[in-house]
Amino acid sequence: MSVLLAVQEVAGSGAVPIFVAAAAAGNHFSNDGRVTLEFVNGHTAPITVTIDSFTPCNQGFDHDLIFSIAAGTRWRTPTLDPGRFRRADGNTYITYSLVTALTVSAIRS
Repeated sequence: MSVLLAVQEVAGSGAVPIFVAAAAAGNHFSNDGRVTLEFVNGHTAPITVTIDSFTPCNQGFDHDLIFSIAAGTRWRTPTLDPGRFRRADGNTYITYSLVTALTVSAIRS
């Protein structure tokens, strides 16, 4: 079962986001359309992250957002459209190809 990420309020406060270990079963967070995700890949290999899309595009296809985070890098998503990525429960779901040395933070901007 996916593990909840607490959304942090850091914009304008000068606070530094807190990163947590990515969960092997995936993570989810409450998506109000103002949240970005930030990842730090401390592994020696790239890690693929998949953000599950629940709404088909205007051409009728359901496209997950899939990206690779290079080894030893930090990467941040844009805000994630709730109309596309939020389930009926209000959450957006994330899975990972590998969680060793991967940390994540959900940040409200």
